[in-house]
Amino acid sequence: MDRADAHLHLFAHGYPGRYGRSPAGGEEVAMYQDFRRVHGIDRALVVGYEGEARFAGNNDYLASLTATHPWIAPVAYVAPDGPTDGQLERLWAAGFVGVAAYLVDADQADRFATWVTRASARLTAAAALISLNATPAAAARLGTALAGLDACPVLFSHLGLPGSRPAPPTPQAATETLRPLLDLARLPQVGVKISGLYAVSEPAHAWPHPAARPFVELLLEHFGTRRLYWGSDFPPSLDHVSFSQTLEPVGLEQLRPTERADVFGANLRRALAHHRARPADGQDRPAD
Repeated sequence: MDRADAHLHLFAHGYPGRYGRSPAGGEEVAMYQDFRRVHGIDRALVVGYEGEARFAGNNDYLASLTATHPWIAPVAYVAPDGPTDGQLERLWAAGFVGVAAYLVDADQADRFATWVTRASARLTAAAALISLNATPAAAARLGTALAGLDACPVLFSHLGLPGSRPAPPTPQAATETLRPLLDLARLPQVGVKISGLYAVSEPAHAWPHPAARPFVELLLEHFGTRRLYWGSDFPPSLDHVSFSQTLEPVGLEQLRPTERADVFGANLRRALAHHRARPADGQDRPAD
C-alpha cells in the first residue's frame, strides 16, 4: 500500500526533543527519506512551526527543501492573526500549498477566524490547505469562518487535541470532549488527522495508546474514512514510539483495504492534487 503522510515536521537543526537532540538520531531529511523508502511514502504534508524563538526561520527552511524534494508539500506557519498583506502570495510563490496555525484557546481562535474571513477569497482562489493544531475550545469558535472556505481542505491535527489520560474515556465523555470538532463534520471540507496518539496517552510511550481508541472511533463515525488522514508526527513522535508504531494507530483495525488506502494516503493525495505542479516521480521517490 502506497502511503502519504499528513503530518510531519522538518527543522534545519533538528527537533530538540525531550533529550535535547532530535529523536530521529541524525539529519532529519535523510532519516525521513529512509522511512519513505521502507514504508512506501510518496507524499508528505510538512507542517511549519515557528511558535517559539528557537524555531524561527522554519518556513524559509521548508521553502528551501521543496525544489529538490518534490514529495514535500509544505504548509507555512502563520500566527493566529494571520500573515501580513501580500505574504500569502509570496508563500504560494515559494511552493507552499497552504498554512498551518496553532490555536490553544478561544482568543487565538477568534483572531484566526477574523483573519480567515478577511482572507477567504485569496485562500479559496488558491484552494489552500489549512492545517490546524486547535484545541476543542478553539475549534468551537471556528465554524462560521471555516464555512467560507468550501474549496479549501481543512485538516485538524492529532485527533483534535482531546488531551491526555491514563485510561480510555467513556463514549459519552469522549463525545463531550470533542463535541466542538464533531460539530464541524457538517462542513464537507473539514477532516481530521489520525496522528499524535501518544499525546492522548499517559504514559505517552504506552503504545498502542488505548486511551485514544474512543476518540478514533468517534471520528470514524462522524467524518468517515474519506475525511481522516494518517500522520506520523515525525520526529516528535519518535520521543515516545517507533516510526513503525505510528503506522498502526489504534481504532483502525477493522477498516477494509480500500478504506485503509484512503486514510493512509489517498485522501491526502486528493487534497493535494490541485497543487501538484511538479512531478512526484523524481529522484526522491521511494524505490519500487
